[in-house]
Amino acid sequence: MGSTAFAALPSSIGGCALHLDLVSPLPSQYRKVGSAAPGLSLETRRTWRRRRRGRGNAISFLIPAAASSSPIPAAPGLSSPPKENFSLDAAALLQFLPLSKTLPKILPLLRPQIPRILSAWACAAVSVSALYAFVPQVGQLSSLLAAGDLVSVRRKAAMAIFLISAKSLAQYWQQALLWEVALGVTCDVRCHVFETVLRKDMSYFEGQSGAAKGDIAYRITAEADATGETIYAFLKMVVPCFLQLAAMAGRMLSLSPVLSFATVSVVPCMSVVIAILGEQLRALSKRGQDSIARLSAYVNEVLPSMLIVKACAAESYEDERFKRLAVIDRQAHLMKKKMKAFIPEIITGAYAATGVVLFALGAWVISKGNFDGTGMVSFITSLVLLIEPIQQIGKAYNEMKQGEPAVERLFDLTSSFPKILDEEASRRHLKNVIGDVVFDNVCFSYGATSPRVLQNINFHVCAGETVALVGPSGGGKTTLAKLLLRLYEPTQGNILIDGENIQGVSLESLRQQVAIVPQETALFTGTVMENIAYGVMSNDIDMKRVERAATMANADEFIRRLPDGYETNLGERGSSLSGGQRQRIAIARAIYHGPSILILDEATSALDNRSEKLVREALEQLMIGRTVFIIAHRLETVQKAARIFLLDGGKLVEEGTHSSLIARGGQYASLFSAGRDDIRPQLTAK
Repeated sequence: MGSTAFAALPSSIGGCALHLDLVSPLPSQYRKVGSAAPGLSLETRRTWRRRRRGRGNAISFLIPAAASSSPIPAAPGLSSPPKENFSLDAAALLQFLPLSKTLPKILPLLRPQIPRILSAWACAAVSVSALYAFVPQVGQLSSLLAAGDLVSVRRKAAMAIFLISAKSLAQYWQQALLWEVALGVTCDVRCHVFETVLRKDMSYFEGQSGAAKGDIAYRITAEADATGETIYAFLKMVVPCFLQLAAMAGRMLSLSPVLSFATVSVVPCMSVVIAILGEQLRALSKRGQDSIARLSAYVNEVLPSMLIVKACAAESYEDERFKRLAVIDRQAHLMKKKMKAFIPEIITGAYAATGVVLFALGAWVISKGNFDGTGMVSFITSLVLLIEPIQQIGKAYNEMKQGEPAVERLFDLTSSFPKILDEEASRRHLKNVIGDVVFDNVCFSYGATSPRVLQNINFHVCAGETVALVGPSGGGKTTLAKLLLRLYEPTQGNILIDGENIQGVSLESLRQQVAIVPQETALFTGTVMENIAYGVMSNDIDMKRVERAATMANADEFIRRLPDGYETNLGERGSSLSGGQRQRIAIARAIYHGPSILILDEATSALDNRSEKLVREALEQLMIGRTVFIIAHRLETVQKAARIFLLDGGKLVEEGTHSSLIARGGQYASLFSAGRDDIRPQLTAK
């Protein structure tokens, strides 16, 4: 591939249409802006299609892809796409205003920062005023130096130093205040997005792979930082840069209208070029954001699975996969960096050409006697100070176009709303629950077109009763437990607790009364105490209650042997503890919160005999006086249940005690005899 270059075709500048051809190996979803740009009006897309067919005059720019010394492998699942073009007319430039899509979402978060924003812009006004007063001082100082008036030179120099110092101090406070605003909004955005993710339905998380979850983590962390940079660039461009631009343009106009109009005539053309290149930079930045997100998600997927990687001797395989993604990421960021390097050079070249024309025109104006050397020095000083905000605007624009994909990806996490809503004002709170549970003709499917996972489930569990849910894998046992926690809503029928339909009570009060001890024990980074009292702020934890729960869960003894006892930090996911210790802390957590209804996904089969005995004793303590649903894996637990529900194909096919079901000789007896699926006989049936 060749180096980057431009070729301009003749066109009428007045009321021109712009045509930009991009030849680049970008995936089509990033490049096909001309035909299917999201968010663009139908009329704009039609206009672009007409431009493609050659209607109207056009200025065309050809931008070949950045050079590369070696071919880049395609991303997994993507083939190398054909080269495509897209076009952009002047009317469509309005669609490319930075943050045009995401600004409405950011503005509410900016409102609390308005006092700081106004203070920063006031500092900008002071800074620009100092510069405005500084310009004539420079012209007069040059004349006094030529005249040799040292007394006046010292006076003017002191004034110039004072004005520059005032400008620098005001600019410092302007930047400091704007960074306070940007970082404050970044924190608010990050917290807002994380809160939104937390409140999404369970189906959202269960539909995500490990890589997708890594991508979510990357958005909330790294891309939230990019949002702060974008907000800072936006706030700096809106007032400070345009204020200085207007002030210096006004000063130049007062000094020489002829030279001013000659200088300003370049600005519209430069603005158009910057807008076009900025859109290219946005597309390349989007590609870079996606590539680094894929890389981050891949690492988050592989590292927790190192046991499988090593057991399968797959180190070389994973290393090769990582290298492919790393090369794709390098190329994506290289193209973005080359575009970033290219844009300033275009602008600098335009400034240089403007300077040459200005000096030639200035000499002609002076020769006509309409200008003098002092005025020329002041005009050039104003021009230099005019160029600075133009450069800053270009830089800020590019930063916003780079950051816009990150802002869009971040706010994409807030685009969907949970189906299970908790309107506290209109919902009752479950109080004094005894644990009577009724499933009344409950049906459930995971989607409108999906087959039913549960079909016409009817049963009544009395308060304090223990029931076991058994059956082949995929029979609906876990789904039934999730419905009781209201992680999903039944598509038909009702679930009642103490006669109350759970859809009519608040989620918080429901989940305070229904607890789950899952098969995969979930512990969090933090102390033992914080994990047992999970969900309670540290200042509100009842330590005596924590110790009592740990004692009942057979966990107090090993906890006190830890380096800091209950204050010991467990590390990520409780990695410093054994499997049995983690399970006992999970049981202590359930005891601490004192639910009336317990869902127990029995998970003792992978433990050694001593750990299993301790966990079983802890579970027996936990089950006392509570309504218990056990997703059973072992015969011993099944035999202890008051009743057994056999689920198969989403239907409740058998119900009764262990002995009655064995005597019936039905499906349960067959499963028991075969010793398969989730029922594994380990003791002789009594």
